[in-house]
Amino acid sequence: MNIYLLYTGGTIGSVGNPLSPMQGPQFVAAFKSIVEPIITSQIPGTTINYDWFQQTLDSTNMQPSDWVVIAQKILSNYTQNDAFLVLHGTDTMAWTSSALSFLLPGITKPLFVTGSQLPLFYQQGSNYLLLFNTDALRNVLGAIQFMTFEIPEVGLYFADTLMRGNRTVKSNASQFTAFSSPNFPALGTYGVLPVLNDSLILPTPSVNALDNNIPKVTQNLATIAGNINSKSVIQFLLFPAYYNSTTGVSLLVSMLTQLVNMAPPTPQLKGIIFEAFGEGNIPDFQQMQTLLANLTAQGKVLVDCTQVYSGDVNYNAYATGAWLKTAGVISGYDMTPIAALTKLIVQLALNPSVSQSQIQTLMNTNLAGEMIAFYALSGYQNEFLVPGESLYSINGNYQFINQTNGTLALYDVSGSTPVLKWSKACGQQGRLVMQADCNLVFYNKDFQALWATNTQRIGTNAFFQVNNNGSLCIYDLYTGALIYQIYSGPA
Repeated sequence: MNIYLLYTGGTIGSVGNPLSPMQGPQFVAAFKSIVEPIITSQIPGTTINYDWFQQTLDSTNMQPSDWVVIAQKILSNYTQNDAFLVLHGTDTMAWTSSALSFLLPGITKPLFVTGSQLPLFYQQGSNYLLLFNTDALRNVLGAIQFMTFEIPEVGLYFADTLMRGNRTVKSNASQFTAFSSPNFPALGTYGVLPVLNDSLILPTPSVNALDNNIPKVTQNLATIAGNINSKSVIQFLLFPAYYNSTTGVSLLVSMLTQLVNMAPPTPQLKGIIFEAFGEGNIPDFQQMQTLLANLTAQGKVLVDCTQVYSGDVNYNAYATGAWLKTAGVISGYDMTPIAALTKLIVQLALNPSVSQSQIQTLMNTNLAGEMIAFYALSGYQNEFLVPGESLYSINGNYQFINQTNGTLALYDVSGSTPVLKWSKACGQQGRLVMQADCNLVFYNKDFQALWATNTQRIGTNAFFQVNNNGSLCIYDLYTGALIYQIYSGPA
């Protein structure tokens, strides 16, 4: 196995008092002499190809342009290596691992980011020695062990746990279990042996595999590098603050107004990720409603995430959230604010001339496992609908419901009153399952099939989707090709 190891800095490579990152050549020399022999003894045949940032960084000093540099380095070494390990500081590790999943779409090889809460080495005179009883060596060795599973994902490995990179947050500043994945289970855990949760892994891309699109992704990264500093996105944490709906005085509105009008004009603010209350609620006094509607009208992309550690956004649940759709604020569903921020930064830099609505659609589309596909059922993620659950089109205009009376129904919910557009009465309450054999089947509680599309196929997988035009379709999971149209949509 050929491993490309990129050292960027961070605690894992820090020495001294106060701690500061070792420069690349010194770190690599120490790693080669002390750590590499341990790796090659555990995994014979392993070759490590080293690279480093010319100016190592505490991850606190990372900025979006550094994400692109990391992605470009990985891409330029992609064909020669089987796996990729980025050593990184913990403070912004979740942002980097999230951004890499969007910068390198269709990845088919393991790309893991790790670091440590305590350093890997200590300095004694001119020599570097291994610092025992820390998490650094354990994180490196564990990440490399999981690389042998050939997982086609960007992961973050920490404290014996492999997590999807764009699902992580740093949740503890002073313990070895520093990272968590609040809305998605761990991809793997390391006890006596590494154990992989195979059913959670993203499917290996085929037509859209990075291996087949290296020139295109290379050009995309160049485009992103050229644009990433011209537009900015901010995370805005909601908190209880004074407002007077009669006079219009509001601390939050004043803060947001100042941020939008900040100088200099470059980078221009083009998006806001709200860390809202509860299920996505934002205070609904008139001045706030007017401001957010005006920001949307100015072309800014507003995304509603929750500041709550886990859970998702359902801003139709309360009046303090229901107004947001009218103001043009889109739901972040179960994305972390970190994932939403990196996703929006990358999309704005990659697509500088596309419309606001196209960016909104991309933000509501599951691109790399960063969010639940609320608009689709597939054989690898949310594979079924239980009674009472719904799917929505990405634009929010259509709702597909597995009703508790045993009827599958599609409603147009774009207006004030839902309008039934399609239905299938199955006679009994049951579960709608998108099977791995490409067949969409409705089963009752006794697991009897009451309705099916009869679209079985060998050698592929499929997903069922509610489209923005109201059509109901089954697509090939790997190529996106249409397999079967259940309903063509309203005329």
